[in-house]
This record gives sequence, structure tokens and C-alpha cells, in this order.
Amino acid sequence: MINKHTIKSPKLSSKLSPSDFESLEDESYYTGVVFKNCTLTGSSFEKICFKNVSFINVHFKQCIFHQIELIDVHFDNCDISNTEMIESIIQRTHFSNTKLVGTNFAESSLMDVLFLGCFANYSSFSYGSLKQVRFEKTSLVESDFYELKWKNLDFNRCELDGINLLQTNLNALDLSSSTFERIGISLDLLKGLTLSNVQALVIANALGIKIK
Repeated sequence: MINKHTIKSPKLSSKLSPSDFESLEDESYYTGVVFKNCTLTGSSFEKICFKNVSFINVHFKQCIFHQIELIDVHFDNCDISNTEMIESIIQRTHFSNTKLVGTNFAESSLMDVLFLGCFANYSSFSYGSLKQVRFEKTSLVESDFYELKWKNLDFNRCELDGINLLQTNLNALDLSSSTFERIGISLDLLKGLTLSNVQALVIANALGIKIK
């Protein structure tokens, strides 16, 4: 089993006030509230901040949140697929049993973030910064981590087939508990990567290396 880095949990109040999406507007600040069983469709917002907020069974459909801030936030059983969250700041946030198919976190900064039991195929974290971030039991098929800056990043029992890690330094990264049959990596940044025997064979075969 891989060594897990410590991920700080969201600092959520024991009592959160119910809220809905009718009041959302650009550059607004929301704290101490819970959004539950609601849907937001085709909306676009700039620089919204959610702090000490819980989202439960919430659906974002084709939404854009440019430069959103998520601080001390928990998403539980939500669907935020195909949502744009470019240049976002996400701290002490948990995504649990949440769909993030095609969700775009490019150029975002994530710190103390957990993705647990999520379905995040085709998502993008390219050009981002991930510190103390863990993906656990999460599907990341064909997801994009191009030119990523990271520290204390964990992939624990994830599906990583077709993941793109090109131009990302892989030194000290451990993928051994996860699975993939294809992976995009830069050979000059491969040193220090930990793999299982099966994974090492996959990469060797891709490079045309014959092992007897």
C-alpha cells in the first residue's frame, strides 16, 4: 500500500443554513450554507467564493465558474460534469461520490483536496498546482495532467488508463496501487516514479523493450 499524505478536512460548521442558486451572482461570497437537491444549468459566473459550504446531491449542467474559490467545501453525491472551473482556488475541499466527467480545472490551485469514489474521466488539471491532493478509488480515464506542478500527490486504487502526464515531473510519484494499460509520460521526467511490475511492463512494451 502506498504512503498516504495528510489531507486537511474542510472546516464545516455543524449547522449550515439552507440556500439555493437564485441568489448567485458574479463576485459574490457565500458562507455557512448548504445547497441540497438543486440544479444549475447553463450559467456563467466570475469570481464567486464559497467558504464553509456543503453541496449535497447538486447538479451543475454546462456551467462556467471562472476563478471560483472553494474553501472548506464538501461535495457529496453531486454531478458537476462538463463544468468549467479554470483558474480556480480550491482549499480544504472534499469531493465524495461525485461525477466530474469532463470537468475543467486547468490552471487551478488545489491544496488539501480529496477526491473519494469519484468518476472523473476526461477531466483536466493541466498547468495546475496540486499540493496535498489525493485521488482515492476514483476513475480518471483519459484525464489530463499536462505540465502539472505538484507536491504530496496520491493516486490510491484509481483507474488511470490513458491519463496524460506529459511534461510533468514524476519523481516521487507512486502509481503502483492504480491500474492503466496506456499512459502519457515524458521519458526525461520519468526518474523516481514508482510502479508495480505489471505497470512497468506496460511502459516497457510501449517503448518497444522486449523482456524475457
